[in-house]
Amino acid sequence: ALDRLRAEGMVAAPGHLAPEAVRAEKGNLAHTQAFRAGLLTIQDESSMLVARALDPAPGERVLDCCAAPGGKTTHIAERMGGRGEVVAVDVHEHKVKLIEQQAQRLGFRCITPLALDSRRLGERFAPESFDRILVDAPCTGFGVIRRKPEIKYTKGKDDVASLVAVQQAILRAAAPLLKKGGVLVYSTCTIEREENEDAIARFLADHPDFALDDRLAERMPEPVRPRVRSGMLQLLPHYFDSDGFFIALLRKKV
Repeated sequence: ALDRLRAEGMVAAPGHLAPEAVRAEKGNLAHTQAFRAGLLTIQDESSMLVARALDPAPGERVLDCCAAPGGKTTHIAERMGGRGEVVAVDVHEHKVKLIEQQAQRLGFRCITPLALDSRRLGERFAPESFDRILVDAPCTGFGVIRRKPEIKYTKGKDDVASLVAVQQAILRAAAPLLKKGGVLVYSTCTIEREENEDAIARFLADHPDFALDDRLAERMPEPVRPRVRSGMLQLLPHYFDSDGFFIALLRKKV
């Protein structure tokens, strides 16, 4: 991919964190033939850590809640070798089409896009029907202010409170669908403690059949591991020149 991008006039280099990451230092990746041919997709490097945390295996059935536009969905499918099923749910029909387009461009047939409010997952799926679940929750997005500075003027305390309620509702709906012994990854692109560490504490208090999983550290690239604390990771933008991001790894007790 690096050779192809450089041949097209891009200035590209290996990423700082994930071994599969490429950093575009000059040029628009979306306008390259390499992108159109499905050799790569566009995603912040912090977001790429989510599929590593989930650690899906070929042949498994994975649920990706709030999946649009599909960057994490397709990364999960890639790490599964395209074998198994990734059910990619999003509440907005037009955003589900973005997932479909991503899957088609990258050549994945194992992705099942679905328009559905993730707070109503139990109406569609049977209990314990997924090996792994990703809840990449709706959030205030304070971790991406460097790219979306308007967030400073459009988000406030009321938004935090309303989003916390949505996050907990999605977690409550997803929890029964996970098989015993399965893992659930909760992630956000915010640095707000109430949406991150406090959200996990609240969920665990209501769900004693779940626990934080210390294996998160071993699944992370070497530079990130020292920042993992008790199955949770909070990245700030100045650590690795990435978005601010939160990841928690939970396991359902057997």
